[in-house]
Amino acid sequence: MESDRLSARRVVEALRAGVPSGVAVARLGTGQADLEARYRAALADVERAATQDEQPTGFLVRGGFGAGKSHLLTTFEHIALAEGFAVSRVVISKETPLQDPAKFLASAAEAMRTPDEIDRGVEPVARRLLRRRDDPAVLALEQRLEHAGEFNMRFAATLFVYTRGGASDQELADRVVRFWSGDLLNASDIRRAVRELDRAGAYTLEPIKKRDLALETMAFLPLLVRASGLRGWVLLIDEVELVGRYSRLQRGRAYGELARWLGALRSDRRPGLLAVGAVSDDFESNVLRGGRSADLDDMATYLAGRDLETAEAAQEGMRLIRQSALLEAPDHALLHGTYTTLRRLHGLAYDWSPPDVSWPEALGTTPMRKYVRAWINAWDVRRLYPGFVEDDNPYEMSEPRSDYSEDGDLADEPPARDEHPPRADDW
Repeated sequence: MESDRLSARRVVEALRAGVPSGVAVARLGTGQADLEARYRAALADVERAATQDEQPTGFLVRGGFGAGKSHLLTTFEHIALAEGFAVSRVVISKETPLQDPAKFLASAAEAMRTPDEIDRGVEPVARRLLRRRDDPAVLALEQRLEHAGEFNMRFAATLFVYTRGGASDQELADRVVRFWSGDLLNASDIRRAVRELDRAGAYTLEPIKKRDLALETMAFLPLLVRASGLRGWVLLIDEVELVGRYSRLQRGRAYGELARWLGALRSDRRPGLLAVGAVSDDFESNVLRGGRSADLDDMATYLAGRDLETAEAAQEGMRLIRQSALLEAPDHALLHGTYTTLRRLHGLAYDWSPPDVSWPEALGTTPMRKYVRAWINAWDVRRLYPGFVEDDNPYEMSEPRSDYSEDGDLADEPPARDEHPPRADDW
């Protein structure tokens, strides 16, 4: 069937480009049964922990280039959606620096996916919430935001505005959702909306710094997700190794933020959230223990002179990286199964009968990506050039190595933050 051929071609093209896709993951699997079991157990623990106002501690996976880290996170994403969770996949980059909570929040909110929804972002969660606005879970969240004192009252006010006025004022609803996604919403606009719903003076909107607002929003979103009827929020953080190219101060802050999101800080938990990340297997040897930094030796001392709390959080972040779970190397059974599946898919995708081709030399550390690309390239050549004869070593290729040299664009220190809180009318 044409749909089967199109699906097979999508798998082959994605694997040729080295880009994990949901279709490829579904067809090939991961070969990481132990890590999948650990992840499923952590998902099951989210609800139990949330009932005790706790966050389960997440974990990191590590592996070399092409070992399947992103492929595994794609699998985790699909598992979470199938289990009734909202999921955000965040790739650390210049636009999404790990040490900046506001930018990290914006990326996580924009990437959020929910089961059975095409749209991404917080909007699908908000729509679910609106349909359940009289549900006990929503009413309990309203009570918590209004009386517990753990959140700035902006969250109680905007939840009230959305659930009681969002259905009749789409522009207002959109502005509230953007606020929950990391945008700023002036206090005067919130007061006006509350007043129009006959609750004038019900919420005292204290000034709050932008960074603190982002941190509170990241704590509010898992509660919002659970009140909407989903089981929780899963945060998948890819390419954590980019932290190795930050300046020393930024690396220290990034380690602390990593510990925060993974739930490793006792004083800063986010019930309803589970975070899992991926990092290169050479990060510890090149950044934590050697290279230009050796952060394990002096990062705590360096940060303690600036902020003791950040120093302690950074220690936790580095510990999590050191304790990351190593991806298993592909064994012969997995390789043979993958080869057989890919051979069939390549034939279906291009309507031909792929012959057997030779394999790259198995060295124990050879990543799966190298096998996959070698097989696909060999079949491409055979299909396009039927008379081609392989040379003695057709798969000799060098694998990219991690670059931990400081990046000027990433390493520039941000300007000093204004330590004076803004006026309430600002945010």
